[in-house]
Amino acid sequence: MNRDNYIELKEKGWTEFYSGSSDTELLDIASEVGEIQKHPNGQLIFSLKPKLENEAVNGTFSNICGLSDFPLHTDMAFSKKPARYVLMHSKNSNCCDTTLLPKNDFWDLLSDSEKYNAKRSIYLVKTKTENFFTSFIFNEKSEIGIKYDSTCMFPINKYAKEFDLSLKKVISEIEPLNLKWTDGKTIIIDNWINLHGRKSAFNDINRELKRIYINKI
Repeated sequence: MNRDNYIELKEKGWTEFYSGSSDTELLDIASEVGEIQKHPNGQLIFSLKPKLENEAVNGTFSNICGLSDFPLHTDMAFSKKPARYVLMHSKNSNCCDTTLLPKNDFWDLLSDSEKYNAKRSIYLVKTKTENFFTSFIFNEKSEIGIKYDSTCMFPINKYAKEFDLSLKKVISEIEPLNLKWTDGKTIIIDNWINLHGRKSAFNDINRELKRIYINKI
């Protein structure tokens, strides 16, 4: 990762480059961006592999979608403070693209009333360990972020219910970016300003990505 990648990550919200595939190399890259955040299971690096519905943990995208497309979402919406960045890496090429939709691409298409609903929205986050309330828009030390995951966030107040319908409609009408995975590619996305997902894995059930969560220093 070079200076241009840092600038691109800050200005565009995501960047891609080629790197080594070892855990040590990827952790070194992540450490240059910020403070590494452990996955809830305690791992620093999590391996993402396509799973059939009955093979996956109940309530996860793999359990709900199986090998089909994963809908657009932000990572760690189940947390009160989601990781700022998500690093993903593929040692080998695969045909199962990661999809990406920057906030500005859909936010600018919403009406003033829909944006108002987003800011006033209240969602209930349900996890195995706790339930808590959150909003689509959050403020962390004067920085604005978005949080959205249909598997664990459920609209509670009228603003959230109206906004949820508006959001699903507008993102269904936009073609997201398709990020291709070739040998040794690393992608880092700003998890506070992008929605991301996954294309169908039916034609590439051996796809494997390494994922690292990163907090901003």
